[in-house]
Amino acid sequence: MRVILRSPEGEVVTRDVIDGRWTEPEGDAETVIGEGAWALPGLVDAHSHIARERLDYLSGDLAGAEERARESLRSGVMLLLDKGWLDDTAIQVARRVPEEERPDIEAAARIIANEGGYMKDVALEVGEGTFDEAIRDQARRGDGWVKLVGDWPRKGLGAVANFTEDQLRRAVEIAAEEGARVAIHTMARDVPSMAVRAGVHSIEHGLFLTAEDVEALAARGGMWVPTILRVEHTIAQLGTESTGGRLLAEGLENVRRLLGLASEAGAHVLAGTDLVGTPTNVASEALKLIEYGLPAAEAVRAVSSSGLAATGRATDFAPGSPANAVLFPSNPYDEPDVLKHPTAVIRLGRLV
Repeated sequence: MRVILRSPEGEVVTRDVIDGRWTEPEGDAETVIGEGAWALPGLVDAHSHIARERLDYLSGDLAGAEERARESLRSGVMLLLDKGWLDDTAIQVARRVPEEERPDIEAAARIIANEGGYMKDVALEVGEGTFDEAIRDQARRGDGWVKLVGDWPRKGLGAVANFTEDQLRRAVEIAAEEGARVAIHTMARDVPSMAVRAGVHSIEHGLFLTAEDVEALAARGGMWVPTILRVEHTIAQLGTESTGGRLLAEGLENVRRLLGLASEAGAHVLAGTDLVGTPTNVASEALKLIEYGLPAAEAVRAVSSSGLAATGRATDFAPGSPANAVLFPSNPYDEPDVLKHPTAVIRLGRLV
C-alpha cells in the first residue's frame, strides 16, 4: 500500500509500508490512498478511563473496555493515556487486544489517595507510613503511569490537599526509578503549583495553575490536560450556585486566561475526555479548547502531535517510524470540526 500524506502545514510525502513501518516508495503500487486528503499521525486521548463507559466508579468492564479500545482506533485515536481506575482493566486491555486492533495504551493501575481523599472504596488509600511503598508498587503494576488524587472536597472545608509537596516530590522520584511518570488530579487552588514545583509530569484539570506554572511545565516538557468538558459537566451536576460549582467556574475562567499563555510558552496542552463520552469524543474536547482560547492549530496539536511528542513517539511520517496516520477530507487547522470525521485510519500499515 502506498499513502500520500499531506500534513496541516502543507508538507506532502509519499510512503510505502513494510512490516508496519513507513518506508520510501519503490516501484509501482497496486493501491494508493490519501490523494487530496490531509493527514495527522494520530489522535490522542490524554485523560482516558476505558474501564467504564461512564463515571460510575464500578469495577472495570473488560469486554466493554476492549471494544472501546477498538472503537477508539476506528475514530483515529492512536494513543490512550489512561489515568487509572479502581482496578487494572486498562492494563489488561493492552495485553489482550493485539496492538494493530487498538491504540497504544499507557496506563496507571490503582488511583492513589489518602484516607477520605477520594470516592469511597475507589482509590488505594495510603498514609505517610505506606506512601512510598504504594507509589513503587503501583508504578510496577501500571504501564508507565502513577495517578494521585491531589485534592478532594471535605465537608465544611472545601477542596483540601491530600499530600504534601515533599510527598509529591518523593512520588516523582520513586516512579522514575521504576520507569513511570506521575499524573495528579487537582481542582483546588494551591495544589497545582505544588505539583509543578515537585516535578509532577502531568497536571489533570489544573484549574488554578498560574502563568509561572505553565512556563515551568513548558521548560521541562510537562503536560497539562484541562478536561474542560468534564469540568463543565461537573459544574452542571453540582449546580452553578453551589460552593463547588462556583469554585470550578472560577477555575475555568482561569483556564481561559492561561491557554493562550501556555501556547506561547510551548507547554504540552493536551486533550482528554475523562469519561465525557468514550475516547472517540476527544475531538470535541479539542474544539472546547478552541472555545476557551487555544489557537486552532494548537488545539489540533493538543489532540494529536503534542501528546505523541510528550510521550516520546513519532510526530511525523519519517521512514522507519510506525505506519500510523489519520486522513481527513480538509485541513483540520482551517476546519477543526473535521477531526470528528476521518476518512481513513491506518494503524501499523493496516487500513482499519
